[in-house]
Formats: sequence, structure tokens, C-alpha cells
Amino acid sequence: MSWTNATWGQIGRDIAEAMTDGQDSDDSLLRSLAEKALSEIRRRESEYKKQQSALGQISKYIHKKFPPQEEEDINYWFDPKGKKENQKKWRHNIFNYLTLGRRDSAKETVKTTSEETEKTTEQPTLDNMTINQLNLEEETQQTLERALEHSGMPLDEFIKQAISVYAKTITGKARKHSEDLSNVPTAELLSDAQWTTHPGRAEELTKRAIKAIKFYNANKVGENKDRWCITQSAIASLTGSRQSTIKKILERYLDDISSHNQTYGLNGYSNRKPGKDISEEIDMAELIPNGVD
Repeated sequence: MSWTNATWGQIGRDIAEAMTDGQDSDDSLLRSLAEKALSEIRRRESEYKKQQSALGQISKYIHKKFPPQEEEDINYWFDPKGKKENQKKWRHNIFNYLTLGRRDSAKETVKTTSEETEKTTEQPTLDNMTINQLNLEEETQQTLERALEHSGMPLDEFIKQAISVYAKTITGKARKHSEDLSNVPTAELLSDAQWTTHPGRAEELTKRAIKAIKFYNANKVGENKDRWCITQSAIASLTGSRQSTIKKILERYLDDISSHNQTYGLNGYSNRKPGKDISEEIDMAELIPNGVD
């Protein structure tokens, strides 16, 4: 089995799977699996702390199938290093070999071979890159590992697909930002779901709402008590956009808005009309059917 692009979790599951059906009593197999896993850890990680983290992730999945025991059991060995007196200390034999600090019969620490060292310093490419070489935050790495499990894709193929999807998203948004919405009917822009998430929708509707209020005040009513002050909340009522979004957009039209409100002596109190709602009084789609000047 090749673990070149496998996650640490996948390696742990592979080892546990190889140990099933009585194979966990094959000492030569356990040694071989442990040595291969340790070699892979050392190939990918040069820092001891990262090696420990990788080993911990591998061990976690093996522990699920071969958990520690309270009493002596076949294929288990007694580990006296338990931190607590009542901690289960009988561990499967695989963990006697699967340790970064393991020593051979001559009591000499196992060294990384020159071949492994050479592999560790190799410049990674997309084909041989590992998750750990991406230097992701722990939460992001865990999310990626789960995604890889669900997709069944190797890391390099997953990265290619992710790049493709994200690139299309970015270019799509860039295209939409530059798209002219002035010819889109107001009624459609207000209610058609295809425009709901368009990045230019809020600004286009805000501009039309300002025009609609100005037109209404100048042509539809004759008394100030019936006119509406152009405010952030009034625009929100007409467009359905978030006030926080509208606030930023209105900064570009402050002079025009201020001039109109002053012309008619309108202010925030002007919109306090008991029993009346601006969205019912002003039909934006009727007054401003599109954004063409």
C-alpha cells in the first residue's frame, strides 16, 4: 500500500485494517507496518513536535479497533508509563514498535536513514505533496481530511478540483461586479431569485429607490405631510436590502440626498406617518421601471 498522499488518519485506518482477522498476532507484520508509518512520518516532518502530532493521529485510529486493556490480554504488552494509577496500561503490541522514541535490542535510538533524510528535503510537487506540507491551521486540516474521506479523491486531484471551483467563483464574481444592471427591470431585480445574490443588486436598487422617492415627492403629492424623507431605513423598506449595506452605498450620494431633503424641508420625523408604510405608498417598479437614465 502507498501512503505518499494519504492523511495520517488514513494511514492509521490502513494499519488497523491490516491487523484484523488475527493478523495482529503476526509480529513481523506489526514491525513492518510500524516501521513504514514511522518512515513516512520522518519523510514528511522534520520537527519532532510535528512528528509526535502525526503519530498521535495515526495511533488514534488504531486505538479505536485495538483499545488499551485493564488486564493482560493476548497480543498486548504492559506499558508502565501510564500517568494515572488507574489508567489502562495493557496496550497492543503494535504500540511497542509504533513510537518515535523506540530503541532496538542494542538500546540505541533508531535513526532516520540517509534515504529518508534525502526524501524529507525534497522539494514537494503537487503529485507528492502531503497535507502537512500545506501548513494549514489544525481546524482547516481536519476539515480537509474529512472532505478527502468523503470524496475518495487523492490529495493532488482534490487540490486541482478545489482550485478550479474557487477560480470559477472568483472570476464569476468579478464578471458580475462589472455587469451593468441598468437594463434589468426593477420588478425583476426586486423579486427574481437569480438576482438575489448579485453583488451589484443592492447599489442598483438603492439608486432607483432614491430616484423613486424624489419623483414621488415632486410629482405625486403636493403637501409636505405626504412627502418622504430619503433615509437609510426608507431605502431599506423599498429595496429589502440590509441597512448596513445601504449605509455604505448612501455615502456616495449624500450631497444629492441632502439637497433633495432640504428642498422640501424633510427630516427623519417626516417619515412618521401613522397608518402609512413607504413601501405601500411608493411603487418603485412603477415609478422607476428600469435603471436607464
